[in-house]
Amino acid sequence: MQWRLDKRHVSEEEQIKDNGLTLDFDEVARKGALGGGEKLLSKWYGIYGSRHPGAHMARVVIPGGVVTSSQARRIVQVAEDYGQGKISITTRQCIQFHWLKAPALADMLRDLAKDNLSCFHGCGDVARNVVACPLAETCQYKRINVLPYVKETAREITAMRDLDNLPRKFKINFSGCGAGCGQPFINCIGVIAVTRANEAGEEETGFKVVIGGGMGWEAFIGKELFAFVPPDRITRVNRAIALLFRDHGDRRDRTQSRLKFVVEKKGIDFCRKIVVDFLEKEGVSLDGIIMTDTVEDRGVPYPDRPMLEPNPVGTDGLVTVRVMVPKGELTHPQMKRLAQLTEEFGDKRLFFTQRQNVEIHGVKPDKVEALSELIKQAGFATEGFFGLQDIVACVGSTYCPKAVTETRALFDVLHPVVKQTKYSEIWDKAYINITGCPNSCSPYRIADIGFRGMRIREQVGSVEAYEIRIGGEHDRLGRVLGEYKTEDCPRVVETILDTFLKERQGDETLAQCVNRLGVEQ
Repeated sequence: MQWRLDKRHVSEEEQIKDNGLTLDFDEVARKGALGGGEKLLSKWYGIYGSRHPGAHMARVVIPGGVVTSSQARRIVQVAEDYGQGKISITTRQCIQFHWLKAPALADMLRDLAKDNLSCFHGCGDVARNVVACPLAETCQYKRINVLPYVKETAREITAMRDLDNLPRKFKINFSGCGAGCGQPFINCIGVIAVTRANEAGEEETGFKVVIGGGMGWEAFIGKELFAFVPPDRITRVNRAIALLFRDHGDRRDRTQSRLKFVVEKKGIDFCRKIVVDFLEKEGVSLDGIIMTDTVEDRGVPYPDRPMLEPNPVGTDGLVTVRVMVPKGELTHPQMKRLAQLTEEFGDKRLFFTQRQNVEIHGVKPDKVEALSELIKQAGFATEGFFGLQDIVACVGSTYCPKAVTETRALFDVLHPVVKQTKYSEIWDKAYINITGCPNSCSPYRIADIGFRGMRIREQVGSVEAYEIRIGGEHDRLGRVLGEYKTEDCPRVVETILDTFLKERQGDETLAQCVNRLGVEQ
């Protein structure tokens, strides 16, 4: 039989996309349900199927994780009216509503728009929410405030209709220094602020750009594309990288369709040439862009984990007070209370972090104690962030149709373990991430201790279990320790921490200890 060469062989998703990406949610409301193709297209509008029949999830896109108190109150109203009063914070600084019904989706989207909030490009084969380190504006270690560039990139790329149909999702991340608090090395694009000495010997601030990072079944750490990009061209560079992905990503096999595979298969030099070609074609000056030469960062020294600093004081002399949100979920009255508190004590904004917590910025030093007490009265802790008790868990099988484990149940059984007083001296030397499937919505490979949901076969059927990795850091993947039933995971964690207590040297983290000794120890 002759193989036809005149037919475009693509995935089923690509065939659906070929018919157009427009979806009328008023028509969906009239019908009362989403059809087959509509379920795929709804992702472009931030609507995703739920594990529960007839229910949907909506993801609100929040560049840099920053909302005004007015927007926070709108989120409260939408959660109360449409989502059973629950609000989930994601590991990419978005907000999610669950339990939504198809007939109400159009009204829900219109209500969000009243305060300039949107779910557009919350899911789907597009550039997703642009992420940043939460202390971007005032961090003592920042080279530049990356938040304006986050918002510009999000605004410009979301408005570009020629980037509406990418091979798969596309993630962009900004970090204000090399500490990587924004997790730049595990994203399609990681933008890292640097300060260098230019030809005249003067200090100049710009960005190092790495591409091709990502999690999922096969994980990659990003590779350097440009050593230095002037700030005024970073949005255009991000667009050129998206065009590289659009034109060279795999549209036949979705398991191989991320930018990370383009970089791995084609090589960083090929990718750099394509990006430069796009920049030149679109009239973007290459002056000041350093391709491959090493750029020495001359900014102030930063610690390995700046986010550990309690109640950090910013460059403006004001304090950031944090709110720990267990499992990343809070109720609408709790969110309303936080909106009230930032209006009374802060800068009238709330910041959502990649560890699913909330921050109130701009607090006067003499108001910190009073604010912290009111946060505790609202049911939240105000200390212990980025440490053992600050466990991050994706929603797991509570909501997600792809999850194979109940991540929040593991969260509950691990908390008594890590809260033991014997670990008080290492509370800030390790953190834990839990994900319910290989998609790694909670990036378990870059945590000191990471859990990935799976099943273990028994003589009859199978049981929930986890692959456990240890030794991960923001730019280094953890190594596999083993696969364990959920019921055994608390004992495994206790053994890991006990071994760390015994073997650690100086002030090293668990990841540093693992990488010094090896997994076998």
